Amino acid sequence: MIRTLNLTCSRCGKEISAQGHLHYQDDFSVQSFQDIKLVCDQCIADWKNKWQIADAKFEEHNYVLSVTITLQDGTVYKNMDCTPIEDTESVITGEDIPPEAQHELYKYYVAFAEEKESQQLKDCFFEKLEENKFSADITTNGGEHYEKLLFSVEEGYLKTEQDVPDYIMDGLVNAYKSYLAQEQMLSMSTQPAPRPPQRRAMPESQWNTGGGFGRNNKNPFGDF
Repeated sequence: MIRTLNLTCSRCGKEISAQGHLHYQDDFSVQSFQDIKLVCDQCIADWKNKWQIADAKFEEHNYVLSVTITLQDGTVYKNMDCTPIEDTESVITGEDIPPEAQHELYKYYVAFAEEKESQQLKDCFFEKLEENKFSADITTNGGEHYEKLLFSVEEGYLKTEQDVPDYIMDGLVNAYKSYLAQEQMLSMSTQPAPRPPQRRAMPESQWNTGGGFGRNNKNPFGDF
């Protein structure tokens, strides 16, 4: 049976005149062709015009990347999970955004990634001053330097005597954990290896002389 499908925009409700192509919105719940959500050219243009990015701030927490996007019309999308795609130089988010905006968002991501890389610790050398008190010489990949940064470890928490940025504190904590692990390994390697157990020799006075195979007895299977 041949059926007729009225072309109607799923956003504005206006009829669509197909001219070589049709826009539609992905919807995995669609079960039939009649349920496809078509979008007219004007709504596509409005959608693209809306997604003019004014600012984008990326954050990474527990290896999960998120972004807060501010559009030029003042709309703010907060803490959206996102995935940068290097091959297409775009960033995919949970919100459906135009390809042009995905590419623009990738530029902000590149700046974020470069700044994050520059904040990573390049070198970190520790000096133990007294019990639970240390100093650290720190250099970041971006050339930032902290000399003789004093810190202490109290009740399992690391505290510096001067205020430092969060990324320096995070890097210092991770470096100190590695320092402790290395110290433990060195301590174990310098300790003498435990002596293998030896069989205790039996005194001659306790040797069996009453018919066994002691020193003064004959071995029925041959001499010693």
